[in-house]
Amino acid sequence: MKHSIKLLTVTFALMLGFAMSSYSQNCVAKNVKLTNGAATVSGKTGGCTIYTITVDEGQRTRINLQSSDNMARFDVQDGASDETGSNVYENQTKLDKMFEFEEFTIEVRGTSGATFTLSVKVGN
Repeated sequence: MKHSIKLLTVTFALMLGFAMSSYSQNCVAKNVKLTNGAATVSGKTGGCTIYTITVDEGQRTRINLQSSDNMARFDVQDGASDETGSNVYENQTKLDKMFEFEEFTIEVRGTSGATFTLSVKVGN
């Protein structure tokens, strides 16, 4: 019985460690340039990736995320984290918004190894 409890504890600790490592990886920051008001990026999730996008004020922004396992999500931060009035929209797969700041970031997260396509369209 004592051996079974130790084995169960070690197994649980290993499973928890593997699960935490897939979600706690460092984010990679990338600048995205819009071409004719749009950009599409593809990649694999393995923690998170942050995309920084600059737009003109007063433009509607449409963001769409698709992933191979339908589990990927994104967070959008409108403006820098130290700006007063900065907003964060969490756990999104689609967002249609007019942002208050010229720069915003999109953080893509998901299960390790899933592929994703992130589309951003900006217009009036």
